[in-house]
Amino acid sequence: MLTSTHNKQIGISIKRDNLMLILLCIAALVVAGLVSLDTGRDGVILLFLGGILGALFLYFQYGFASGWRQLITHGDTRPIGYHFLLAGLCSLVFLPYHYLGLGAFGSIAPISISLIIGSFIFGIGMQLANGCGSGVLFSYGGGSARMVFALPGFVFGSVLGSLALPPVLAWGALNPVAIGIPQSLLGTLLINFILIFGLMGVFFLIAYKKGRSLSVKWLVGTAIIAIICSLVFIISGHPWGITFGFTVWGGKLALLAGMPIDQAEFWQWSGPALALKQSVFADVSSLMDFGMIIGAGLLACISSSFAKQPWPPRRQLLAAVIGGILMGIGARLAFGCNIGAFIAGVSSGSLHGWLWAIFALIGSWIGIKMRPFFGFQDR
Repeated sequence: MLTSTHNKQIGISIKRDNLMLILLCIAALVVAGLVSLDTGRDGVILLFLGGILGALFLYFQYGFASGWRQLITHGDTRPIGYHFLLAGLCSLVFLPYHYLGLGAFGSIAPISISLIIGSFIFGIGMQLANGCGSGVLFSYGGGSARMVFALPGFVFGSVLGSLALPPVLAWGALNPVAIGIPQSLLGTLLINFILIFGLMGVFFLIAYKKGRSLSVKWLVGTAIIAIICSLVFIISGHPWGITFGFTVWGGKLALLAGMPIDQAEFWQWSGPALALKQSVFADVSSLMDFGMIIGAGLLACISSSFAKQPWPPRRQLLAAVIGGILMGIGARLAFGCNIGAFIAGVSSGSLHGWLWAIFALIGSWIGIKMRPFFGFQDR
């Protein structure tokens, strides 16, 4: 009787996965067709690369929130070492392209109070939501019930952050700081490579001395992700980012709801104003986000892992919403998330990327301290 029931449940699960696979394939074709009509070949390529990233992040479980939690709670320095390896590999492409003016430019943002506040808030949020910007996307695509709550919170928080950014920037900001030697590509490369790969080496050495071996799987995954990020950089003209897409989605929904959000100062800046007027498929960040969700979903269905996690307790779902809102606000105030600010910033030789990592780590420590209140049992 038990065996029969079990087999029936497996059959239902397989049918559900097959149905989702068909729906996602249809969605992918429809979105690709719309993108082709709107932005042409490059848009379709970026959508495809986003899909590959979604599948890669899901397959390797390439997380920032969990990796930083391992660092803070267990002293495991390997995950953050992989993250700096990713930044270092990307910098091999980003820095030469940027400094030689080859048509693609790095992510270099101001040093401001908003950066400090935003990255700190983001760090708290990603620990409560149990995922960062990329983590929310690939987990959502993989059928995570938690991220069904976190993603709308992220979008809502992004809109709030867009309204808060201009006045918070007025509290104090310095001009962007590029790490390197002006007019010297070789000197700039040398300084940044020493900083990035040097810190990566320190993290890996600490892990080695603690008897923790590096994962070949993660090393290979990091290298592949770096290649895809570099292709996105060359094709789109700037580093891969995630959270601006959420801001655009929220802005467009606000307009549909009759809110005059286009009158807010942030939405009158040239970039956001253009994104609000154009099709969502004209926004590179949105294309990549759509691709990540679809790519992760396709892999989850193919591997029979779609929505296999148990439904989280209510308190954890509440944490997901709160965490999403905090990440949305934080990402706008800090000019990006773990991908758009940390990885892209460090890879571009921007001081703001390093500061983002420091204050997001501090925020993560606070967020980890808050997790037991929401029913998380970290070990």
